[in-house]
Amino acid sequence: MASGTDFDGDNLMFEMEDCHIHTDTTLEPSPHSFTEESIYDHSIAAANNTVLPQTIRSICINRCLDTAQSTGKGDREMVTQGFRNFAHSSNDLVLAAHFNEYGTRLVTGSADHRIRVFDMNQENWQLTDLWRGHNAQVLDVKWNGPKMGQILGSIGDDLKLKIWQEDPTEAHHSGRRFKCVFSQSSGHSVVYTSLDFVNPNKDTYLAIVTRDGLLSLLEPVNSEKFDDWREIDQILVCDAHIARGVETCFKLCFQQSTHPNSTAIAAGLDKSALSIAVTALTEVRVYRVIKMTGHGGQELYKFQDRVAVLGGADGLVRGVAWSAEAWRPQDWIATAAADGYIRIYEISTPKQNTVQTASPAVPPKTTLSNAGEGPSKAGVRAPSGIGAGLDRASLAASLSSLSIGQIRHEAKCVEQIKHEGVWEVQWMSNSHILISSGDSGQARMWRQAHDGKWHEFAEFGPE
Repeated sequence: MASGTDFDGDNLMFEMEDCHIHTDTTLEPSPHSFTEESIYDHSIAAANNTVLPQTIRSICINRCLDTAQSTGKGDREMVTQGFRNFAHSSNDLVLAAHFNEYGTRLVTGSADHRIRVFDMNQENWQLTDLWRGHNAQVLDVKWNGPKMGQILGSIGDDLKLKIWQEDPTEAHHSGRRFKCVFSQSSGHSVVYTSLDFVNPNKDTYLAIVTRDGLLSLLEPVNSEKFDDWREIDQILVCDAHIARGVETCFKLCFQQSTHPNSTAIAAGLDKSALSIAVTALTEVRVYRVIKMTGHGGQELYKFQDRVAVLGGADGLVRGVAWSAEAWRPQDWIATAAADGYIRIYEISTPKQNTVQTASPAVPPKTTLSNAGEGPSKAGVRAPSGIGAGLDRASLAASLSSLSIGQIRHEAKCVEQIKHEGVWEVQWMSNSHILISSGDSGQARMWRQAHDGKWHEFAEFGPE
């Protein structure tokens, strides 16, 4: 989901063109309150999830969101005032888009090898700069956190990871305003497919994953500079090698909160632990990354054996999103799979931490395709000189009860929602609302009702 300029929620509106909005008038208003932080992340969600050839479909909720509860107008008023779109200035497909935390800056990566940065100027989005970011299509691009300066990370089909830093002394539209301060190639000639930043305690960490499932964690050598990065640890998220020609999909996301939820901390999880979810073919692997004391007494983050495996998909898992709400006693992770379903999983850390026998964390009445004879391994460390990957496209049944030390994590699928052609899901910060998008170009909004069931309450996109 780098710092930004002052944000005026009353004025953050996009130009409305050929979009239609569907709202569910039967859904009861949410019992939860909203904050300005959730307003900003509405922008983040839809731009990431719905990227079309000639238009960036974006959503922002203005301050009517804050007054919806007091006026009694509810979500219908919120929805009908908030959806706008604008041209993205590219003649090729936009493959990635990401707002900064304040919703005031937008970066896109395209198949034309270009990266573009847009800034909000009152009610309009203006192109600030564009440049050739990679020698191939740009697969993913993200802003770093809001207190770390104007820093971008990008990956491309040229096997490169690049870190960009804005130079405010350079003119807008010069193509030189964002300087590449760090570049690294994939060590085993396999393309990177996903990246994400996280900023605990004003530090910066970067996770990247390759097309064959090699997950790496990096940090800057100097916490105040971003021109030199070092690899802290890496792990293979798959348990076997990937055969040539097998379709894969590896996407990752951090839990974007300052600490794990209170229940996990009470169960003994280190408050400084990082949490990562990674898609691995038909499953999602969940990891905790814990600070360990190394040689010389230096503390470094290290991957622990995976704490949960989220199964049930009858096809590749294309997208994953971890809710940032740390106040909830359980963690929520949403996935988008090629079988046309959104799945929402709940991960809990029971107080009784006796390790139990693992059982599949799959939706009820769901059969895993090509299921193996037993649970897969708890984790595989990446060997040196890792080659090509997996000779089976679907792995064994997933585990719902795994331990990290004496801390047991239990995972269960609590909802399965049909969304044909779904590709992406994302939570809105500090709320219980989920946004999904897919082949149709429509973005759909979901939330949990009082009965615990998830319902669609809005849909928007091109006619």
